[in-house]
Amino acid sequence: MIAVVVPTIRPQKFREFQSIWRLAFDRPGLFPVTVIDGEKPTVNGYSIKYVMGNDSDLIYNFNDGVRNLGFAYVAKFLPMVDTIISLDDDVAPDGETIQDHLDALEMKVPITWMSTASKYTRGFPYKVREEAEVVLSLGVWKGVADWDAPTQLIKGNEELEFYKGVIPKGCLFPLCAMNFAFKRKLLPYIYQAPMFEGLNRYADIWGGIEAKKDIDREGWAAVTGYASVNHGRASNVFDNLIKESKGMKMNENYGEGEYFKTYKLKRERWTKWVKSQS
Repeated sequence: MIAVVVPTIRPQKFREFQSIWRLAFDRPGLFPVTVIDGEKPTVNGYSIKYVMGNDSDLIYNFNDGVRNLGFAYVAKFLPMVDTIISLDDDVAPDGETIQDHLDALEMKVPITWMSTASKYTRGFPYKVREEAEVVLSLGVWKGVADWDAPTQLIKGNEELEFYKGVIPKGCLFPLCAMNFAFKRKLLPYIYQAPMFEGLNRYADIWGGIEAKKDIDREGWAAVTGYASVNHGRASNVFDNLIKESKGMKMNENYGEGEYFKTYKLKRERWTKWVKSQS
């Protein structure tokens, strides 16, 4: 069964999202999980306190990391769900987005060898062709690119081409929570990094860094490029420049400083909390 987690703070935009995705969501075993951001965020009508109890401080509002509340709802209330899909409220399906994620998560792939062609060529060992179970599918998008603010100022809305394949073991990548899917076994390790004291727009990126480390440690695999959405809205570049300014240097020196000690502790608590729900 599938849970689709969508955070939103814009009622009209979310109504449009529901209309656009109505047919895609009309399938047996799909559970919509809606996180309403704001002063007192809720998930499917339930408060942070109701879902998280004494661990409510793990959820931060007024940024995209609030989707952690949706992941927590799945962990606590939807034990039958084995696949979680994360979408933003300003994307539309591109083909069979949901099924494409499900198909990607069914694959077994090499993680210590990388094919330089679309098929396995001479010399690629047979024993590693199904080396690892895929537990994370990073989706891509058409339309408005997910630039950082300085790049957006330079590039505008330049069209992107995306890699499709396995993300090799030991290699990090920028996880955009706009469109990705993962198996339930990864849920304890999917924690969007806390954003506070002026930090913003790095919740999914830093959450993805740590998730990929866990994927590598467990001998699992992550793939990218198999499922796509249409992204139709560019956020204000100057607002983003302000939001990203504090985290930009931290991102270049990832792991250094007091913030990352706090992040590590909160992530450890998240992992413990999620595992306690099973």
